[in-house]
Amino acid sequence: MKTLYLWACIVLVAIHVPSKSLAQCALVEPAIELNSVSPSGDNCNVNVNLSFTIDKNNGNKFTYVHLWKPADYPDIDYKKAPKAADLGDVLATLAIDTDGAVSLLSTYSADGTVIPLFTGLTILEEDLGGGKSRITIDNIQFPVPGACEDLPILKGDVWSSQASSANPPVHCYSEGFNLQINDPVITGKINCNEPEGPRTYDLNIISTNPTAFQVSYTLYLDDGVLTNGLTTFGAGDLPFYTSGPTNLSSSQPIQSKDEAYPYAFLEDKRTIWVVLTGPSLPNAIIAELQNGCTITLPVTLARFNGTLLDNAVSLSWTTTEESGSSHFNVERSADAKEFVQLGRVEAKGNSSATQQYKFLDSKPLNGTNYYRLKMVDADGKFEFSRMISIDNGASSVAFELLGNPASGREIKFLLKNENAANVSLFDLSGKAIRFSLSKTGNEFTLKPKGNISSGLYILSLQRSNAGAITKKVLMP
Repeated sequence: MKTLYLWACIVLVAIHVPSKSLAQCALVEPAIELNSVSPSGDNCNVNVNLSFTIDKNNGNKFTYVHLWKPADYPDIDYKKAPKAADLGDVLATLAIDTDGAVSLLSTYSADGTVIPLFTGLTILEEDLGGGKSRITIDNIQFPVPGACEDLPILKGDVWSSQASSANPPVHCYSEGFNLQINDPVITGKINCNEPEGPRTYDLNIISTNPTAFQVSYTLYLDDGVLTNGLTTFGAGDLPFYTSGPTNLSSSQPIQSKDEAYPYAFLEDKRTIWVVLTGPSLPNAIIAELQNGCTITLPVTLARFNGTLLDNAVSLSWTTTEESGSSHFNVERSADAKEFVQLGRVEAKGNSSATQQYKFLDSKPLNGTNYYRLKMVDADGKFEFSRMISIDNGASSVAFELLGNPASGREIKFLLKNENAANVSLFDLSGKAIRFSLSKTGNEFTLKPKGNISSGLYILSLQRSNAGAITKKVLMP
């Protein structure tokens, strides 16, 4: 068995060689990527990705993963499959069917009282040839007792079997790998400054390393779209600030206090995402500055955007809360003063979940188009959204994703009045990804070369006479 190594996004992970293993089948190179940690009362919600290589030709039809706090780590005899009593105070269990195409299981065959994590997770398989596969599970979320500042090293086991019976034999296992928060650490908050505002943010990036190392960070406004009731860093989040290369050390923290940031009218409940990168960091570090500010309007508008397409303008908006809302009137103006109604979109009425709306202006005006929403309540009261402008001039640049997440490992996008040679693709750490490009009219298909991992990527257009336009695209 190879030396066990772990890698991380928000953490550096301690290297640990398991004290015991059973090598009837090969299960090697387990890696854990810690995406984020967030407080939840006295607990800390942890979100991780897990990957490992498995030899499917040598059994491993069913694979199980367990995670514990070190103080609760049990001494399991893997001569038999562990049951609930053997697992003790386990924090998380995953059950994976690796017989054929991999999938996640909602039951733990060895003991029906143990409930594996299942909802909201995604699993991918990369065929490495020779019967070996690299399996990756994303968005594994579970609470850890204790505050986030004191999040301990976590310990984990992985084991496999060729049977799904109540007492399956153990064919291989790997014990005692560690997961530990380390440097750097990102903290901060959004200041409400009630009642007048405006919102500001505090940001602190600290390290215990006495030797300075170089980092950069980008700040994003969350798009307001919730996943299982929670904000998530995704393709729709909008960048508003990127730092230059900055030195970070124990004596040189990065600190900002009461910094103003751009947000539009009625969109002041959005959170801020911080993405930290650096040559010495194994991956990007992602953290959220949460927004606990209150808004008492009938509609909480999280986002209102417009995009120039080939011969039309696409408008989209997102609400996170609605109370007694009736409908949205979509209005357009040529001079930002006199508006006319283009159409009406019915509202959900009452909702505490994320709702998304779209409207297509199929005949935009030549030149600049100004748009706003008239948000009307059931009792006839109304509120206007912020105004957005879309340039529909003869030489206006159109650059828009056609589908996100990308389908079939291909990124499709619209590009008008710009040179496609100025398009680039990067991962979150800034590494350029090689690709091929094909074109049909103003629609392009980008195919990355080689095997790239699932996750977020940056599609960038460097305009001839202006700055770059970037789009975050999710590669499933």
